[in-house]
Amino acid sequence: MDFAFIVVGAGLSGLCLARLIVRSELADKRLLVIDGAEDDEALRTLSFWSDAPSVFDDLVRHEWSTLSLQGDAAGEAVTQTLGRHRYRTLFFADLQRAVRAEVQAQPGCQVLAGRVREVTSQGDCAEVEVGEQRFRARYVFDSRFSLSSLTVDTRRFHFLRQHFCGWIVQTPEPTFDPLRVLLFDFRTGHTGLAAGESFFYLLPLSDRRALVELVTLSAVDAPQALEHYLREVLGLREYAIEARERGISPLTEQPFSVQPAPRVRRIGIAAGRIKPSTGYALSRIEEDSRAIVQSLVQHGHPHVQPRRRPFYAFADGVMLELWQNNPGRVPAIFRQLFRKNPADRVLAFLDERLRLGSLLLLIASLPFAPFLCACLTWILRRLGLRRPAPNTEPT
Repeated sequence: MDFAFIVVGAGLSGLCLARLIVRSELADKRLLVIDGAEDDEALRTLSFWSDAPSVFDDLVRHEWSTLSLQGDAAGEAVTQTLGRHRYRTLFFADLQRAVRAEVQAQPGCQVLAGRVREVTSQGDCAEVEVGEQRFRARYVFDSRFSLSSLTVDTRRFHFLRQHFCGWIVQTPEPTFDPLRVLLFDFRTGHTGLAAGESFFYLLPLSDRRALVELVTLSAVDAPQALEHYLREVLGLREYAIEARERGISPLTEQPFSVQPAPRVRRIGIAAGRIKPSTGYALSRIEEDSRAIVQSLVQHGHPHVQPRRRPFYAFADGVMLELWQNNPGRVPAIFRQLFRKNPADRVLAFLDERLRLGSLLLLIASLPFAPFLCACLTWILRRLGLRRPAPNTEPT
């Protein structure tokens, strides 16, 4: 057999799993990482919050202990200092370089540039075809995902597309507070964007540099909206754009199949690791990757299902119902959530790690009427009694 494990795709999930493998008791096993990336240095930021050590800690470029939320132009910002959590950001290019070097430093392990044509499971191994080459392994971890091929039963589940477009900007004078993240800014009136269907966030990298990102639930003229935001909302008259990023993430609470064949395990977005109601994925990908490695070490196989918490799956569905059908209520909901709860409690809730007592306090702080309506609509949807929303956006 050529390898013990093959990781198909060197995106976030593939690199995370590969790093955990070479840092575990499996480090002496032969590992092949197939990397189809073409542009290492293109801007791609990866943000997450954490209150515990992470496999990414050595690569974190910036971290913040203060979060801020701006609900509308008239109201004051809600600002909180974090206790045990920190909000962190790293650059994908750093992760890619670091993991490639770690894998290639291990005897019998390698990184191969190429595109996978086919993955098949045959008896006690899986086979991967890359161009004219074929490789076999005991297990293959497949991170390939295509948004256009994702099929969602929209009669029972939601399917939204989260578009994001960001610029790293630099100003000639000190402009930004390097200690504070503006995590949600719903002041979109100057940009012409619909209330609640979009928001900005701002990650200050220094007092003169920041990542400014627009997140929307529909395709818009993002560069124009970002320019309006920088000039009309933040009041910047002079700035330079250093780098740009953009992408689309699927938001759905529909369960994903993680084992398409006996010797193949899906990972990352393909395994449903994006948090449906927020679009964050890094912490969930790391949790799943650690579970896979632990299962391989203890049981000799990776057939562990991603942890699914029924209440949080329900909460995701209700939040998606609000995003889709009543987005105008969302800014006030987030403002109330952060005004009436410590930020650490909110982040633990979004990470699906809140204990029962704190969970009940958080639920009690939410406005009753919009969530009751969303809950009832969600129940009708799951029973198949609600017509799916029209999908007017191209995939």
